[in-house]
Amino acid sequence: MTQAQISPWWRRRWVMPAAVTAWVLVIAGLAYYSYRTDDATVRDQRSLQQAAPVAEAAFGAVLARAAAGPGNGGPRPVITFESPRIERNCRVTSARDGAELTRRATVYIAPEDSAALLDWLAGDDALPAGYRIWLGRDRDSFRVDAGEFVGLRGVVEEPGVLQVVLSTGCRPVDGPLPEAGDPAPDPASAGLAEGVLASLGASAARQSVSSVPCPAGGSLSTTVVAGPADQAPALGETLAPRAAEVLVDEDDRFAFTLSSREGIAVEVADGEVEVAATTSCV
Repeated sequence: MTQAQISPWWRRRWVMPAAVTAWVLVIAGLAYYSYRTDDATVRDQRSLQQAAPVAEAAFGAVLARAAAGPGNGGPRPVITFESPRIERNCRVTSARDGAELTRRATVYIAPEDSAALLDWLAGDDALPAGYRIWLGRDRDSFRVDAGEFVGLRGVVEEPGVLQVVLSTGCRPVDGPLPEAGDPAPDPASAGLAEGVLASLGASAARQSVSSVPCPAGGSLSTTVVAGPADQAPALGETLAPRAAEVLVDEDDRFAFTLSSREGIAVEVADGEVEVAATTSCV
């Protein structure tokens, strides 16, 4: 064997570590590129800041479709909803804290139209491309996958009352949390709510407003006003003459439409009257 055929000891010693290091760098680079460009495969690959716009668009798309329903020529629903809520310090993993964004809505519909409304939500081209929707076996619930592990669930709580909940799930927090405060007042829905509250003999002690963007532009806005009532008002007797269509008529709950774009929902509980007025985007 010649001298040229014998590798120096230092060359044999460092070839393997160098090759392993290079391979690790290649794998790390590919993983980072995949993380930045590929679709997420688990929820915690997308921060709350990345999920919030997806959630807002999904909430708006589902509520806008519901507001236009049920597609059978019957009265349109009345929708009320709240501003986003952000729960901090949930657990992404056993060693990592995060935050979760949720939104809730109540959809009032004629009791006989509850199943028709869910069919309307699940109709062809009802929701944006890429969304998937599943209806419950008895057509009394639904689930929507909006992508990026953002989901909505709806349950018919009682005939004519559909509760909808959106959730991002617990997410990592990457920078400042999304703003979850109330938007600017909506004069149209505020005027309706205050007028109805006054007709029931109460004055506003608190007020809040929530909005959500509509897929075709504009927004869906709800103003809630509430105040104490000396005695429980006769909801149906007072409000039915003002209604275009009555959807819910109970002693402590009354929901009705004023027009194709305006709806009112009233609830009485613990000596307080709460009026929610919504102006629709359709």
